[in-house]
Amino acid sequence: MKKVKYFIKGKIMFAERLKEKFNTNEPIFTEEILGLFSDYSRAQIFRYIKKAKENGDIAQFDKGIYFIPKKTFFGVSTITADMVIEKKYLRNENKIFGVYSGIKLLNAFSVTTQMPAVVEIVTNNESAKYREIQVKNRCFILRRSRCMINKDNAAAYTILQLFSDFGKETKLNSFSRQILIDYMKEKGINGKQLLDLSLKFPPKTTQKLIGSGLLNDAA
Repeated sequence: MKKVKYFIKGKIMFAERLKEKFNTNEPIFTEEILGLFSDYSRAQIFRYIKKAKENGDIAQFDKGIYFIPKKTFFGVSTITADMVIEKKYLRNENKIFGVYSGIKLLNAFSVTTQMPAVVEIVTNNESAKYREIQVKNRCFILRRSRCMINKDNAAAYTILQLFSDFGKETKLNSFSRQILIDYMKEKGINGKQLLDLSLKFPPKTTQKLIGSGLLNDAA
């Protein structure tokens, strides 16, 4: 069946405008589409979305979340809930505005071998101290950041968040310590950065950081 061509201003097709702005298999949020076509009414934009879905130009992953699918040998591609969460709450393009926390963060530095049942995130893009959300039947926990997270402080924030998530009996073993040291060297983190940023965290976080002796290994 021949695809219906639905044109917008400048005779550029709706789907083509989306492809110019977004990558294949990139989560696209309704608010992004509304912003891209801000000179059109919401009703008209949703009509274009409906037609694009019917033609297979875009697919809907979940409520308010779309993507441009790619046809492969195995069928049509899809995206994941983790991809959606990453773009909305962690990083997008060259901007960083969130970090992982909880069990996932502890696991990443081999402080624990436990696997997270629910992924926890600290982000600029959340106003509540604690909120649970569902994306495609997966649960995520969001917490607002203690200060604005950006690409300059995200790595240091990650380390402080790690110590903030330590339990009373949590300690670094030689393996996890080396992972942290290597991470600090890779990211160019020094003791002053950590201590300056630690002022945004509770005193017990700073105490755990100092008590770990990790500052002695910082550049």
